[in-house]
Amino acid sequence: MPLKVVYGAGQISSAVKTVLFGIFSLYFYTTVMGLSGTLVGIASAVGLVWDAVIDPVIGSLSDRTRGPLGKRHGFMFVGAAGMGISFWACFSPPANLSTAALFAWVLGTNLLVRTMISLFGIPYYALGSELSQDYHERTSITGIRGGLGLFGTMATAVLSFVLFFPAGSQGADPKLNVEGYRAMGLFSGMVMSLMAFASTLGTLSHRQHLTDAEGPPRQSGILRLVAETVDALRNASFRIIFASYSMFFLGVVINGTLAIHFLTYYAEITASRDVSAFQLAFFLGALVGVFCWLRASKTIEKRMLYFLGSMGTALVMGSAFVFLGEGHLLGTGSLTPLLFGNCVAGFFASILWIIPTSMIADAADQDELLTGERREGTFFGLFHFGEQIAAGAAILVTGILIDAFAGLLPGETRQSAMTIGRIGMLYSLLPAGLLAVSSLLILRYSLDEDRIDQIQEDLIKKGLRKSP
Repeated sequence: MPLKVVYGAGQISSAVKTVLFGIFSLYFYTTVMGLSGTLVGIASAVGLVWDAVIDPVIGSLSDRTRGPLGKRHGFMFVGAAGMGISFWACFSPPANLSTAALFAWVLGTNLLVRTMISLFGIPYYALGSELSQDYHERTSITGIRGGLGLFGTMATAVLSFVLFFPAGSQGADPKLNVEGYRAMGLFSGMVMSLMAFASTLGTLSHRQHLTDAEGPPRQSGILRLVAETVDALRNASFRIIFASYSMFFLGVVINGTLAIHFLTYYAEITASRDVSAFQLAFFLGALVGVFCWLRASKTIEKRMLYFLGSMGTALVMGSAFVFLGEGHLLGTGSLTPLLFGNCVAGFFASILWIIPTSMIADAADQDELLTGERREGTFFGLFHFGEQIAAGAAILVTGILIDAFAGLLPGETRQSAMTIGRIGMLYSLLPAGLLAVSSLLILRYSLDEDRIDQIQEDLIKKGLRKSP
């Protein structure tokens, strides 16, 4: 258990970055700094495409790295060192920048943050798959990691409003205070680096080394990367996880990116304490869900848990537009239904913090039996490639849609009724549909406990795995 906890602490670094980028980046650069949604969407999308490109490269390199720090930990140290300061810079643009300079700043800092997070994160996830070969123990590792990540996400989402955007005087919106974002970036960046260093040092004794039998790759550079990518994508189980989770993440990022817009304009919830409570409800539900779903995973196959999580979250998301808003059953300005709905959404969504990476570890066993190679780094690099491409597409599409479809006026605190209604649709109905598609895709996944047990027995017979 201590090893699982110290390893899982590294997930807090990613959680802090994900939640603050998701909640604040679009709002900060559009409403506070005055950039158009399209420019912010372009900058974020370019950063995410860059992230997507380097993730498989880092994964492949970490699979083949030799040295005293093993296959993963050297990359993790570099990422831990750079993520904090780059995150602070992202929310601390110099004053009085021109539109072009501000666009360059958000683009450049996005690239830097995402590079550092990938240098730490891709080897970190691969390391988690190497800590155990047991079918259920893998879910336990990912569950504890997911639980700690959710705790970090909850603390970040809630405390960021309370600590850095306290209630302003004379009814002023505290989220318009530039200095609050600077302080948030500095403090959060320090936490990110600290947690990443703790996880890296705490698991150093479990570092994985290449064996002589694995040998150097016969190809190098881009040819090796292309060959490994093609081989990994030949694995049908991994392809299903890749496609389904990318679709899920696309919907989640669209929903999260528009959360403040939805609360401010559609639900008419603006007080920092109410926004904090809204965030807290989701993550309290998610934390309860982690413990419940970990117990359920002993008897329910991973595929069905994934389906329940994605479809359940989709139904809750879709209900926000149906029941809330001006002229709808629950109207506006009421916090209680928002708290209940977000708590239920968190309960179902928490499954997706646990199950997909455990499924990838199982797919890696299947791949090893077919190819004779272990390449968790490559699988997780591709997995996060899909995640980042989905996130980039989500932010780009969201930025364009709030301009072209919703007609949002940048820098304005009041919006038209049409704009408000369409923000509700973008926040609720669009991501709900994407999550429903994701839940249907995962039904094609076929690896279960019996199949993994047989695969591991075959690996032992072939001499590719030692007997437990």
